Amino acid sequence: MALYKNKPFLKKIRFWAGIILIVCCIFVIGLIIIFYINQGTKNTSKYSGVRKVSIQKKNGHYSFYKNGKPFFVKGGSGFTYIKELSQCGGNTIICWDTSKIETALKEAAKNNIAVIIGLDVPGGDQVAFYNNKKYTTALYHAYSNIVMRYKDDSSLLAWCIGNELTVPFSLTPTPFYKTYNELLDHIHNIDPNHPVSTSIINIAKRKIMMIKWRMPALDFYCINIYNSLKTIKHQMNLIKFFWNGPYLIGEWAPNGGWEAPSNAWHAPIENTSTKKAQEYYELYTKYMPLKDPRFLGSLAFYWGSRQEYTYTWFSIFNENGDATEIKEALCDCWKDTLTQHASPKLKYMLIDSMGDHDNIMLSPGSKHYATVLLQSSNASDSLQYSWQILKEDWMLYWGKTFNFIKKPPEETGSFTDSTLQKTYFTAPLQQGPYRVFVTVSNHKGYCATANVPIYVVE
Repeated sequence: MALYKNKPFLKKIRFWAGIILIVCCIFVIGLIIIFYINQGTKNTSKYSGVRKVSIQKKNGHYSFYKNGKPFFVKGGSGFTYIKELSQCGGNTIICWDTSKIETALKEAAKNNIAVIIGLDVPGGDQVAFYNNKKYTTALYHAYSNIVMRYKDDSSLLAWCIGNELTVPFSLTPTPFYKTYNELLDHIHNIDPNHPVSTSIINIAKRKIMMIKWRMPALDFYCINIYNSLKTIKHQMNLIKFFWNGPYLIGEWAPNGGWEAPSNAWHAPIENTSTKKAQEYYELYTKYMPLKDPRFLGSLAFYWGSRQEYTYTWFSIFNENGDATEIKEALCDCWKDTLTQHASPKLKYMLIDSMGDHDNIMLSPGSKHYATVLLQSSNASDSLQYSWQILKEDWMLYWGKTFNFIKKPPEETGSFTDSTLQKTYFTAPLQQGPYRVFVTVSNHKGYCATANVPIYVVE
């Protein structure tokens, strides 16, 4: 055995193994040096006084502290129906429209609602923007002015810089990270009384690693999560070893259009508002990480009326202000109750006895009937029906911004009588994808919605 150990080839193996080990050590040391040298700017604020709002960890549990008292976030994303939010047991709203900040803060003050102000910025993929000093300087000054204007408002809870940002991987700082950290540090210095966050989509491990490295001064993260809320507890456990900080769920709802089942022409299938209300309640009561000591609260999407995929997909309120059953479900979530809901309840909608999964293709100008089936009803409900046909717009905006999208114009003159539970309509003359919508309202101020996609084929 001794002779075997002295063979020349074993000496060569030991030599090259040593070389490889040295190279690996140098590589690891180099990465560590690069990591520390290129780490983002930490909070340089020297403020040492008592903060109006802070995030503190006590007994292993993170929480907002507002005026010295623990504050657990329950609310929505939007800027309207703030009085109704308070009546439902909500306490917070996040407003991403800077033109609506003042109105939102005034209504919030009247109704004891806290406001998170969102300051949207271009993502790190917008290289031309961040290479232009004129653009970045204008952004810096514009948001600096907003912070100075509203930093002392009693309803302000926190700031959120950037909504679902693209955070590129880079071993050296890029103009995006430099601009972001300059703005972040400036906000910390001119307003040390309110924490600052950014929002990310789902539990994106690579993004979280980059944010933790490149933007270490952030006080907490906002996580926008939809159907993946069902796995959040497991996902959070997987990333504890590199990030174990506080987080807020900045947006949550059942299936987004990108998660929903679709038909033959890839039109996402939307559930009735009745089904969505059940899903909101189930998501909150079964899957919200309420016992996670890092969890700061959640904001439902969308507290208001919004066009995204359709004008009803995320809208908790209809365009005329009537609330859907989702509002009642959220009220039960926030107040920990189970009440009898006043909203109309729908089973499903049919076109010529076909439903939303049936790939309904119609000829231009052809005649058809539509009906909506109710779960239950009685004469005292005084139900009113309203039917519409709208052209699809989800294909136009897929992969682009969803901000400020307007509802497509209605196809006029389609229905013989749009106020009936069962009615007849004429298919549009132009080829393409459409949806047939129905809204069922009652005298109690609530409504229910449903729609079915159709395709007009010449």
